[in-house]
Amino acid sequence: MQKRRPRPKATGIILLKELRRHEWIFQFPRLTEEVDDRLDAAIDWMRCNVRMAKGGFRDLIREYPEHLDAYHHLALTWYRQGRMARAAEAWRDGVKLALKLFPARFSMKRDRLLWGFIENRPFLRLYHGYGIALLRRGQPEPALEVFNNLLSLNPNDNQGVRAMVVEANFELGRSQAVLDLCDRYPHDGLEQLMFGRPLAFFQLGRLKEASRAFRRAAKSWPLIARELVKTRHPRRSHWDADERVALGSEDQAYAYWREHGKFWRNTPGALTFARTILGC
Repeated sequence: MQKRRPRPKATGIILLKELRRHEWIFQFPRLTEEVDDRLDAAIDWMRCNVRMAKGGFRDLIREYPEHLDAYHHLALTWYRQGRMARAAEAWRDGVKLALKLFPARFSMKRDRLLWGFIENRPFLRLYHGYGIALLRRGQPEPALEVFNNLLSLNPNDNQGVRAMVVEANFELGRSQAVLDLCDRYPHDGLEQLMFGRPLAFFQLGRLKEASRAFRRAAKSWPLIARELVKTRHPRRSHWDADERVALGSEDQAYAYWREHGKFWRNTPGALTFARTILGC
């Protein structure tokens, strides 16, 4: 008869191990394969039975309060239901717990939590979600702090956080900060940066640079450029904001307009400028 594995003690539920100077990796001693299977089962319920999904995530959080992915997916479930306040609460609670367990000498500006280590991804996902919740609830300043921390922790930005930095800075009216970010990623093809650069130049009155940058962006993403200059933007019949969109597709163009079109619309003369360049 196989011996039952003893239940781990509730001490050391999250560890941050320094692999090399200023480079860290999370460790979760209590989260076994069996626990991971329970998370996967709850995730499977998200599309067909939200109540079961939430119950699964809550059970995991109750038994394993260090389970950052359970917090994240519980928040996602609320988010997809349009319950932003509840989503923000779940993301906040998970982040608050994790940050309490960081070593005192850990620095958001100096130290690294790289996405390449899968053990770091639950925290990076959770923290990203919290930043998005802050931004969507009209708090761009604290959201920007979260996003800047994420870029510092994981400079390669496998999550696309830099797109949210552009959005938060435009919300705050910080055109130069948008350009500074674009300069950090000079060869980036991400649409929020490629179209953010000409808009920031335009807002600063640097029209020649704005024109060159817009032409480059329009060449890379022609459907986005066309979407920008439309006079009407009807909702796409099959649109689902939670689904990934294909690069170069009309869905991608519509998604960009939904999130960033307001910055063009609210900048006097910006859309006329874009239409002139496109010959509309």
